Amino acid sequence: MILSFVVNGINNVNTTSMERRFNLSSARVGMVSSAYDISAAILGLGISYFGSGKNKAKWLAVAGLFMVLGSFIMSIPHFSTGLYEAGEKVIKLCLQDGNTTTVCRPEETYLSSYLYVFVLGQMLHGVGGTTIYTVGIALLDDSVSSSTTPLFIGILYGCSILGPGIGYIVGGQFLNFYVDFDRLDSAGLSITPDDPRWVGAWWIGFLVAAILNLTVALPLFLFGKELPSAKHVRETRISEAHGSEKSTVSYIKTERSMKHFLGVVTKLLKNPCFVFLALSMLTEGAIIGGSATFLPKVIEMEFRVSASMAAIYTGIAVVPSAAAGQFLGGYITRRLKLDIRGTLRLCIIAMFASLFGCAILWIKCNSEEIAGVNVPYPVDNLTDDVSPVLTTECNKGCDCSTNIYEPVCDVDGMIYFSPCYAGCTVKTSSANFSGYTSCSCVNTKGSMFTGIEKNSVKSTVCRKSCSILYVFLSLLFILISFCFLPVASGDSVQLRCVDAEDKTFAQGLKLFIVRLLGTVPGPVIFGRLLDDSCIVWREECGNKLSCWIYDHHLMIRNIYLLFLGTKVLSIIFCCLALKLYKVPAALQAGEEKIELETKLTT
Repeated sequence: MILSFVVNGINNVNTTSMERRFNLSSARVGMVSSAYDISAAILGLGISYFGSGKNKAKWLAVAGLFMVLGSFIMSIPHFSTGLYEAGEKVIKLCLQDGNTTTVCRPEETYLSSYLYVFVLGQMLHGVGGTTIYTVGIALLDDSVSSSTTPLFIGILYGCSILGPGIGYIVGGQFLNFYVDFDRLDSAGLSITPDDPRWVGAWWIGFLVAAILNLTVALPLFLFGKELPSAKHVRETRISEAHGSEKSTVSYIKTERSMKHFLGVVTKLLKNPCFVFLALSMLTEGAIIGGSATFLPKVIEMEFRVSASMAAIYTGIAVVPSAAAGQFLGGYITRRLKLDIRGTLRLCIIAMFASLFGCAILWIKCNSEEIAGVNVPYPVDNLTDDVSPVLTTECNKGCDCSTNIYEPVCDVDGMIYFSPCYAGCTVKTSSANFSGYTSCSCVNTKGSMFTGIEKNSVKSTVCRKSCSILYVFLSLLFILISFCFLPVASGDSVQLRCVDAEDKTFAQGLKLFIVRLLGTVPGPVIFGRLLDDSCIVWREECGNKLSCWIYDHHLMIRNIYLLFLGTKVLSIIFCCLALKLYKVPAALQAGEEKIELETKLTT
C-alpha cells in the first residue's frame, strides 16, 4: 500500500507541478514513471531467482529500506533549488517602445537536469516493488491453498490500489500549499491554486512515504524463514502446471547457477499459457501505466479544475473501483472454483467489457475559446480557412512571450493568453475593477455603471465550470472496475500454470516482460501523445519547457486509439493462452471420469 501510495499516487499527482517547477515536457515526466519499471524489470529477474528459497520475509524487509531511500531522494530537489518564480514579478504589459531585452536565465536550463534525480529515486522504488510483487506474492502462495490464493492476491492488489487513492487525495491536499511555503510567507502571493502557474508542495508526500516505509520495513526483519502453514500447503497441493505429468506439487531444492537459470528461462518460454498470458498483461500494463501517470492531468485539462481537485477526483473514482475490480476477480474465481481455463474465460469477458467502455473518453467539456489560440482576436478579420495565431497585428510590437501565462478575459467572456497578448498597456486597480486597460486586441464597450473601461480585461479567474465531469467520473468508475478485474485472476493463473519450484522466478520473468515492454514505454508513449497535442508551449530563449494549452479533441483521439489498440491485443493474447493451455494428464483423466459418470447418470 505504501509503495503504491508513493509510486502511483504521489508521483502521478505531482505530474503537472513537476512539469511547471522543473521545466519538463510530458514525455520526460513519463520517463520518471518508467524508471520504476526499468529498475523493477531488470533487477526483478535476479531477485526472483535468488529469492525463490526461504527467508522471503527478510527479502521484503530489505526491499522496504530501498524504498525509504528512494522516497527521500525524490524530495531532495526541493531543498537544493532556489525559490520558484511563478511570473508575478515579471512585467506582463504590452511595451510598445520596443526597448525590452530578453535575458536568458541559466537556472531555467539546469532545473530540467533534476529529472535524473527523480529517475534515481524511482529506480530505488523499483527495487522494492519488484521484490514485493515476486518474492512477496510467492510467499503468500506458499502459505495458502490454491483455491484461496486468488482471493488473497485480490486483497493484496486491493491494498496496492488503496495506496494510490490515499496518494491522490492526500497529495492533492498537499498541492494546496505553495511549493515554497516553508521558506516564504505564501499569504502575500498574487496567485491561487486555481492559477495555471501555481505549483503546490509536491515534495511533502515523498517525505511522508519515507517515514511510513521505515515503520513497516523494520518489523519484517522479525519474521522466520516461512509462515507456519507453508508445510501443510506443500503436502496437500495438486499440480496444475501446463502439460505436467505429476499429480502433486513437489519442491526440488537445486543449486543456483547460470546453467540452471537459463534452463528455467527456456522451460518457461516454452510454456504457451505463461507466454501469452504475460503478453496480455504487457499490453494491459502499457495502458494502465500511462493512464495512471497522466489521468489527473487529463481531468485537469479537460474539465477545467485545479491540479489538487483533479487529484482528489481521480482518487475518488479510481481507488474504490480498481480495488473492487481486483477483489471481485479473485472472489469470482474462488466462489465458482474456476480452474485455469475458467479463469482465462473470465479475464476475456472483462477485457471485452472494458474495450467497449473506453468510449466514455469522448465525454468532455467544450474547449475554452482563447483568442489567438483556437479563435481569432476580436479585432482581426480572419476568414475561416486561416488559423489564429498568438502574435498578430494588434500585438506584434509588444514583445510578448509564452513563458508567462496569465489568462485574462473581457466583459464578453473572451479569454486572452496574457495581458501582453491582449495588447494591454495599463494596469488598473479600483474598488469596482481590477485588471488591465487600453488593450489593442480587445474590442468591447465600457460601462459607466460598473467602472469598466472600454477595451479592458479583468484578471480574475475566467474558467467556466463544467458539470459533465460527474457523469464522466461515474462511468469511469465502472470502466476501471472491468480493467482491473483480470489482474488478480490472471496472476493466479500464472502461478498455477508453471511448476511449483519455478513460480517465484516465473513471476519475476513475467514482470520483466510486462514492465520492460509494457509499463516502461507506456507512460512515455502516453506523454508523447499529450505533447503532440500541445498547441501552446512555455518557451524561453527558443527552448520548449512545458505545455500550457492542449488541443483537447486531438488529445482525446490519441488516448482513445491507444486504449482501443492495446485492449484488442490483450484479448487476442488471452484467447491464445486459453487455446494453447494443455491440461495436466492427472486432471484431464479426472475430468473425463466425472464427465462419463454424469452421462451414465443422466
